[in-house]
Amino acid sequence: MEFTRVNFRPSFFGDRPLVLLEDGELKATAFRYESGVCGLKIENEHCSMVVLPYMGQQIWFAEFEGRNLTQKSIFDQPLATTKFGDNYGGLLLHCGLTNINCPGDGEDYPIHGELPFANYPDTYAGIGRDEAGTYLAVGGTFVYRNSQEYHYAYSPELRLYAGATVAQMHIDIHNRRANDLEYMFMCHMNWLAVEGSHMVYSAPKDKEHIVVSPTELGGDSPRAVAIREYGKRLVEDPTIGDVLDSKTQCNDPEMCTTIRYKGDEKGWAHAMQVMPEGDACYVGFDTAKLPYALRWVCRTGDEDGIGIALPTTGTNHSTAYQREHGLFNTLAPHAHDQLRFDFGYLPKERAQEMESHINQILGE
Repeated sequence: MEFTRVNFRPSFFGDRPLVLLEDGELKATAFRYESGVCGLKIENEHCSMVVLPYMGQQIWFAEFEGRNLTQKSIFDQPLATTKFGDNYGGLLLHCGLTNINCPGDGEDYPIHGELPFANYPDTYAGIGRDEAGTYLAVGGTFVYRNSQEYHYAYSPELRLYAGATVAQMHIDIHNRRANDLEYMFMCHMNWLAVEGSHMVYSAPKDKEHIVVSPTELGGDSPRAVAIREYGKRLVEDPTIGDVLDSKTQCNDPEMCTTIRYKGDEKGWAHAMQVMPEGDACYVGFDTAKLPYALRWVCRTGDEDGIGIALPTTGTNHSTAYQREHGLFNTLAPHAHDQLRFDFGYLPKERAQEMESHINQILGE
């Protein structure tokens, strides 16, 4: 294994694109949006992604085989803000580690924790080679300190291999305190919701493994009534949400479901949005540290997105709920944890192979 690392600074990102690295079909190009946000475009012959290295290492945009599969939103570019709802149009956001969802009653913390807009002063790109081939990597380290409570380092590394349509995310978490770190994590991956698509996933379709959290807007407006009624139907039969159908479903503003997955012989869970043509958006994750995944659907007309599977340590409930129910990982003093998930695009033949694999996991 070998890796050539190139560190970069915000001054590298200007109005004119600057190629930082290039190796065959792999290329990393630095540029700056009109909003002032730095973007790093990485690409191979099959796909391209834009990483925001100084804004949470978010992946703002992803295109596979020339097709944009990022959620539809009202944002045409990332904005220079740290307020969650004022900049929510990207494909992938890291969430955690002190909180992963919206605050509950009496709680006060940033939505989805400190990671979505974390500042990474230590950033890099690089070309690596291992047994799987040659890859382009983008990564960095964010250090979070809170006196007498937290001191950890969070280090994600995105890897895009030559010839691949699926990318890898490798995450190292380092507890730098002398006491245990109880952390929560979720990766919010927001794909384009494609009408008529169906979900294929390695979880038994029963209420023990699938728990719907209906959205409640309050009041009796047509919007509130519509999502309330759909939520009741979804609770009774969660599988009615397995096929995207805007005529019979209501996901305005959103609907969230917690799913406990089964892993294969390697401990990996798998989920797909299989589109009408048979190709698929794909998410796979290691259940050793991430036993759950949320399904998030938002179809308002202005927004059209689906979190096929958001790998997580817990549920979509508040921090108090996660702690009360032990839905967190515990990291010993000065120890490291590694999290791992893959995401990307599968052409029709590979999607069919993955569906067969998922059916084997479920014993079907």
